[in-house]
Amino acid sequence: MALFFMALLKVKSFNYFINEKKVKKIHPDIELARSLLKNIQEREETTLKLEPKEFHLIVFENLYDCLRELLDAILALDGYKSYSHEAVIIYLKNFNFPENKIFDLNRFRIKRNNSKYYGNSPKVEDVLEIKKFYLENKDFLLKIINERLK
Repeated sequence: MALFFMALLKVKSFNYFINEKKVKKIHPDIELARSLLKNIQEREETTLKLEPKEFHLIVFENLYDCLRELLDAILALDGYKSYSHEAVIIYLKNFNFPENKIFDLNRFRIKRNNSKYYGNSPKVEDVLEIKKFYLENKDFLLKIINERLK
């Protein structure tokens, strides 16, 4: 799976998802971005107070959702609506986001899907990994958003 996504990064572009109608061009939506930021703030505030060992499923899924909503906010400000988690992850290539971090984000997407749809709950180490990733990268994503909100 790892090699597949790395190949996907090289082959598929964001335009692929537009052509496949998994991303739609819209007018830039500042209000949607602001609403997503508010949701993220509330979700983050609550989630980071939880003990990962006790609430591993909730913490993992909420932090993934925070990351996804940050990416959705960027897309909304750039005039896109995505129906694909993969598309928003690949969109990060436009911001020189390191490929290894894009790969990590995709791994979180897969773990979240396995949890949500197949009952494979994330392990505590997965929770600690996504929490570290979130805390290390949210400012980079917020900077992109704030530059567009000016």
